[in-house]
Amino acid sequence: MKIKLSTVAKPHEGSRTVIESKVSPAFRGEGDVDYICGGCGTLIAEKVRRGQVRNIVVRCPECGQYNEFP
Repeated sequence: MKIKLSTVAKPHEGSRTVIESKVSPAFRGEGDVDYICGGCGTLIAEKVRRGQVRNIVVRCPECGQYNEFP
């Protein structure tokens, strides 16, 4: 299953955990969910379990948009 992440404005420093990813995907797991960038569709997290990655923001290595995990 693929889930499109929501894009957000760049968080203020110290307000959120932000991963400045330089590679795609930023995370790999052994689940059944792929999370993709809400801006360009680049793979951000591959084969993770739903809810495994939470409450963080990942900057897309392709388009630079900030993606929020639920």
